[in-house]
Amino acid sequence: MRPYRMAATACLLLAAPVILESFTAPAPENSATVALSPSPDGHDTVPAQVNGKGPFPFILDTGADGSAVYQWFVDRQHLPKLEGKDQLLSGQTGTSSVSTYRLDSVTLAGVQVRNIEAFALPDRRDKGREAGVIGNDFMDHAIVAFDFPCRTIALFPRSTPTPMIAGRDAHAVAMGIDKDTTLLTLPVTINGVQGIAILDTGSRRTRITTSFAKAAGIDPFAPAFHADKPIYGTSLHPLIPRTGPVGRVSFAGETIDHAVAQVVDLPVLAQDFDGKPAMLLGADLLDRYRLIYDHAGRRIWLRPSRCG
Repeated sequence: MRPYRMAATACLLLAAPVILESFTAPAPENSATVALSPSPDGHDTVPAQVNGKGPFPFILDTGADGSAVYQWFVDRQHLPKLEGKDQLLSGQTGTSSVSTYRLDSVTLAGVQVRNIEAFALPDRRDKGREAGVIGNDFMDHAIVAFDFPCRTIALFPRSTPTPMIAGRDAHAVAMGIDKDTTLLTLPVTINGVQGIAILDTGSRRTRITTSFAKAAGIDPFAPAFHADKPIYGTSLHPLIPRTGPVGRVSFAGETIDHAVAQVVDLPVLAQDFDGKPAMLLGADLLDRYRLIYDHAGRRIWLRPSRCG
């Protein structure tokens, strides 16, 4: 069995839900914007309703095949378990078997998706109190604009002309896809050395493999690096990253000088890219941009934010 992947806030504006079992696109101006709010653990969260209740804080995660809920939320909401549907779930630190639960509906920014099968995640070991993760299964139904400097998320019907979202002079970046998953990938260079990156808004930090670091001339045991907090992931097997300056990082036509990232060999990268230079492109390097994410179309736009 191929594993699935996972690589209280107030909304600013909430339009009437668009129920996607019989989806009819509203006009673009009817698209809704919600707040992107910080969680105590450092993740950004969005306010989503589950089964008509809430809002609850969820991570909107381009690095997750499917949606998921933490065990405390399952217990509190008495969510029904789907018998015989346990799955292998592959996270950053390894693979584990998880149960699956039915969500009658999930609503975010005026878009509603019904009958979601969500994985149960073990409760976090940090200060996070997120209810769960909204993954690509939900985002397939909309074009999502992450405006990190403005601290907002907007969802647009897929029929919306992209110039109305990204601007008339914007150029789409065609994305690859990680084999046997729904995770989108793009080329990236560090200090002129090319690798592959998984676009992962659910990862607080950008994380590169030791092979990528070595090829790019990065020594994670240099004095400028330090051992950071453990990464537990879904398997709860801790990995200790080394955090420090990695130099010049380029992706999607943009370049960031003096970037800081973590060096760590995550099983999810090792098994998918066979030891080749690879990384998770996380929220820390995306936080200066407006990211327009069309998962179903396998394309993104990376634009300056009006709040930048």
